[in-house]
Amino acid sequence: MKRFLYKLLLGKPEYNRPIKISAYENVAKNLKQIWNNEKHNDVGFEKVLRLFLVSIQFIFPGVHVRNLFGRFGTIGRNVAVEFFVVFKTILPLVFLTTGLYKNLWAVTISSYLLMETICYVASLIFVSDMFVKPRSYRRNILMLSFNYLEISLSFAVIYAGLHLLGNQPQSYVDYIYFSIVTSTTIGYGDFHPQTELAKIMVCVQAVLVVSFIVLFLNFFSSKVETLHHEDE
Repeated sequence: MKRFLYKLLLGKPEYNRPIKISAYENVAKNLKQIWNNEKHNDVGFEKVLRLFLVSIQFIFPGVHVRNLFGRFGTIGRNVAVEFFVVFKTILPLVFLTTGLYKNLWAVTISSYLLMETICYVASLIFVSDMFVKPRSYRRNILMLSFNYLEISLSFAVIYAGLHLLGNQPQSYVDYIYFSIVTSTTIGYGDFHPQTELAKIMVCVQAVLVVSFIVLFLNFFSSKVETLHHEDE
């Protein structure tokens, strides 16, 4: 069983290269490169945004997961990150199905992890030169699909936990339904935001998800297409 799981998740041992520097050192190096304009002559708001997206990693758990599992090599770290992404996707669903969304701490945790995902996705565009070449662009699209699902479920937790919807939703499914409908900008109208905060959250989610789909999924789809042509 151990050999089966190793083969399934890690593949060939020779592909699992050791990591020379820790995740913390890598973030610090990226900050220094942006500050000194070592790779790009970015200035003004662009530079401020890039510095923000890199430095804010320290307050989120993702960088700590990468640092902790970096001892197991590149593939070991990547698999750990994948499990972390899946965990972040499942967690808001657990909050919803168990009724824990009624607690403020569940809403706070979902919002916190949601912010990490938003910053990470933004980094894929604005700080893409800081990332190492991915092992597979298809893997990145798969991870982005989980990110999209996480965003929808996390917003559902926020809507449910803060009682932001009118027409009295009957179950957690109604909140998930409203969140996904909002993310597609369809808006059937059977449920609606009933407070100013709710309207703001709906606007934020709609703009975020539309930007996510248009900018990020198309970006990586073009990468896959380019890679396909190179293989031919």
